Amino acid sequence: MKNNFKDFLYMAIGVILCPVAYSFFLVPAKINTGGLSGISMIIHHLFNTPFGIVLLIANIPLLVIGVKQFGAIFGVRTVIAVILISLISDLFSYIFKFLVFTGNPLLSAVYGGVFLGMGLGFIFKGRGSTGGSDIVGRLMSKYSSFSVGYSIFIIDSIIISLSGLAFRNYELILYSFITLFLSSKVIDIVLEGQDYASGVYIFTNKPDEISGSIMKNLSRGVSAFKGLGMYMKEEKMVLYCVVSKREISILTQLIQNEDREAFVVVTNVHEVLGKGFPRRT
Repeated sequence: MKNNFKDFLYMAIGVILCPVAYSFFLVPAKINTGGLSGISMIIHHLFNTPFGIVLLIANIPLLVIGVKQFGAIFGVRTVIAVILISLISDLFSYIFKFLVFTGNPLLSAVYGGVFLGMGLGFIFKGRGSTGGSDIVGRLMSKYSSFSVGYSIFIIDSIIISLSGLAFRNYELILYSFITLFLSSKVIDIVLEGQDYASGVYIFTNKPDEISGSIMKNLSRGVSAFKGLGMYMKEEKMVLYCVVSKREISILTQLIQNEDREAFVVVTNVHEVLGKGFPRRT
């Protein structure tokens, strides 16, 4: 029950943020995001049809295929997401017209991409889908050598290019790819979070001094490994420790104080399970 509640809470947030992106930024500026939403956007501007209703109708055959191919749970959550996004998008368009942004298209592309990425990220986090190119991408991946991500990228790129041709404005293609890039990055951040820690490799001739300084001043554990420099065939101790992002500058200064010749490599750490670090939720 707790997991289901969290899933539907995430989906509820997502189905609000996606229509905000479409209704207030992307659709008015004719900035295409690919997929069925991109096709619906083209039809909306060419024939003055409601964007959300067209999106809902276009998704029906793919939803039927998706349920048969990927199961009822996937289908139910996808149907809920598609219906709500479609209806709320039209609701926002007609009731909150005064909130529609009609200024710089670059700002529309940026903010539309951020809101869309957040919305899709929360829907995916709730184990849902928005239909469209998601389903087509899964089908392409299932019956070809393409990955799901690459399949979706191909489909979206074709539809975005068609949008530029339909509106005879090739700048829209460039703005659309900005939106596509931003939304994909924001989706990753929502799903996986930002890296909150760093792993540091320290190659030094003064391992005791450096490790002692780190443990004393930062209260972080340090591990030591024996290493061999292949150029000089010289043995060195390699220290490894994990610190928070804000501690990196302090750590590098501690290393410099003890050994100015130390060779330091800093890497991003996605998650740390252990004392001193919060578990990623």
